[in-house]
Amino acid sequence: MMHTCPHCGKKTFSPLLKARCGGMSSVGKHCPECGTRCVNGKTSLAVHIALSLTGLILVLYNYFTQTSAAQFLLGGVLPFFLCIVLGFVYDMFFGKLIEAIKRE
Repeated sequence: MMHTCPHCGKKTFSPLLKARCGGMSSVGKHCPECGTRCVNGKTSLAVHIALSLTGLILVLYNYFTQTSAAQFLLGGVLPFFLCIVLGFVYDMFFGKLIEAIKRE
C-alpha cells in the first residue's frame, strides 16, 4: 500500500516513510520521485493533539488516584505510550500528505 505524493501525484510513499514525514512543523521527507518535501496534514495534527491530551489526562488521573507504582505504570504510563503508538499508526495508514511549508 503506497501513498500518493501531493506534488507529483505518484504513489511513492511507503507507510513507514509516510509516518516518518512528521507533522506540519517539521521539515518533512523528500518524495523519491520528484524530490518535493512532504509532511502529514492538519488531521494528523488534530489526532496527535487529541491523543496527547488523552494520554496526559490518564497519566495525571492515575498519578493522583493510584497507590502503588505498578498500578500507576499499568494505568497511566502504558496508556500514554499506547497513545504515541496510535499516533504513529495513524500517520502510517490514514490522513493525507501535504507539501511542507517549513524551509530547510
